[in-house]
Formats: sequence, structure tokens, C-alpha cells
Amino acid sequence: MCGLSLESPPVTDTTRPFRAVAVASAVASWALVAVGGIVRAAESGLGCPDWPLCEGRPIPSGNKAPLIEFSHRATAGVVTVLVVAVALMAWRSYRERRDILVPALVALGFIPFQAVLGAIVVWLELPGWVVGVHFVVGMVFMAATVAAAAAAFRGAEPAATIGFARLARWTLGAGFALVVAGAVVVSAHADEACGEEWPLCNGTFVTGGSDATAQVVHRLLAYTVAALAVALAVQARRGRGPRLLGTLPLVAVTFQMVVGIILVLAGEGSEHGPLEALHVAGAGAVWGLLVALAVLATPYPWAERPARAIVTSTQAPILKGAP
Repeated sequence: MCGLSLESPPVTDTTRPFRAVAVASAVASWALVAVGGIVRAAESGLGCPDWPLCEGRPIPSGNKAPLIEFSHRATAGVVTVLVVAVALMAWRSYRERRDILVPALVALGFIPFQAVLGAIVVWLELPGWVVGVHFVVGMVFMAATVAAAAAAFRGAEPAATIGFARLARWTLGAGFALVVAGAVVVSAHADEACGEEWPLCNGTFVTGGSDATAQVVHRLLAYTVAALAVALAVQARRGRGPRLLGTLPLVAVTFQMVVGIILVLAGEGSEHGPLEALHVAGAGAVWGLLVALAVLATPYPWAERPARAIVTSTQAPILKGAP
């Protein structure tokens, strides 16, 4: 007579076409953040004074500001198509893979919300707080697309130790706090609140005043993320996590901090627009890498559950009569 057997739910591997579309969606979402940085650096946020049209037409004139703003909207259109495709493919083929389906559907749900926020930014003529919220929501949206893409590459076996996975999640949390702090700096126009000083801010490390305080908090969070990225890289080199992906956040954070320091020391000036755009793109890269690492380092969702009990038909009567 057969006994009680234990079986874990099967792992459904993803296909190459799905992985390709999911990665394209994540990369396009990062590109949307980067193009948004170009729009801000070029001060072209109102290049299209109306929405959804631009200068009253589907395609704007050849002037610089409308074209820059329109490029952001066009990129958003490409992202929308890719996100819808990922959601449909996930729903059709991977409904049992909740680590894929949930972020894919979350990203899909964010599209209309983010579009409305973008329209409000234009209609209200760039109020700081709306711009900041728009940026944070955009980064959360990007995180959902990256999470779906990273989960598509996840195997049944853990890719990292429990300690590494925990460290990756802590770093992700610090990274989100840094994103929010950066949005506060932008919305408060506190970019130059510390003058042309680094690592000091107005002659001290901790200074008063709301604008300068926002800048100092942003810097302290950047140092925190950098320290955690160093710890991740060390652990990855010791074989406790993905070696390449575990090191990339440190590379990205270092590059991002160098660009930020140059911007501070260089002071205010229109010629710094490319660096400002690069800083926004770098923020998206750091955030995306942290999300991908946290997803891949975390054990497969079903691996954390008790194994499922399967009762054979010959044993069912015995179990039925048990107290």
C-alpha cells in the first residue's frame, strides 16, 4: 500500500520569447526614466503645453522643447505596449508563477495612474510636489517591470544564501528611501541648497533649513546605499550570491556618486544639463539593479512553503477515519 508522499509544486520555466519581451519592458522603463531626466535637464517639461496632444497636434513642430517632451511621451507609448504584452503573456502562460504574474499586473495597473499624473503635471504647469510624486511612482512602476523580468530568470534552486538575500532586501529598502529623498530634493528645488560644497554643506556636515536638510538627508542615504553595496559586493565575491549581479550595484552607485559630486562642485549652470540627465539615468540604473538583485537572491516563493501532501487513493480511507 502506498503511503503519504510529499511533493513541492512544480516550477514552470519561462520561454526565451517571454524573457526577451520582459527584459525589453524593463529596459524601456529605465529608458523612460532616463528620457524624463533629459526633459528636466533641458527644462522642457512644458514643451507640450497641452495633453494628450502636443501643441494641438499628434506630432509637434520641429522646435527643440516640444520634441524633447514628445520623445518622453513616445517612449511611454513603447513602454505601454511592452508592459501590456508581458501582462498578457504572463496571464496566458504563467498564472501559477505569482512571482511573475503579480509584478506584471501591477505594472499594467500603474500605466493609467502614471498617465494621469503626467497630465496633471502639464495641466498644473509643473508644481514641485506633483513632479516629485510622478518621479517616485515612475520608479515603482519601473521596479514592477524589472521584478517581472528578473523573476523570469529565477530557477527553483536558491541563487544566494539567506543572509545575502536579507542584505539585498535591506539595500533595496535603503535604495527606495534614497529615491524618495531625491524626489524631495527635486520638488523643493534644493539642488543647490548646499552651495558648491562637498562633503560639507554650508560649512558643516549637518545644517539647518528645510532645503539644505533635504540635501543632507539625500547625501546620507547615498552613503548608506554605497556602504550596503560594498557589503553586497564582498559577499558576492565570496560566493554567497550572484557574483556579477551582486557587484554591479556597487559599480553603479560609485558612478552615480561621482556624477552627483561633480554636479555639486561645478555649481549652477545650463551647461550642466547633460550631467543632470545622466544623474537621473544613473538613479534609475541603481534602482533597477537593486530590484533585480533582490528578486533573484530571494528564494523561489514556493520553496518557503511546506511541501504539499498528496494522498493516494488506497490510503484515503485510513486518513479519513483518523481523529
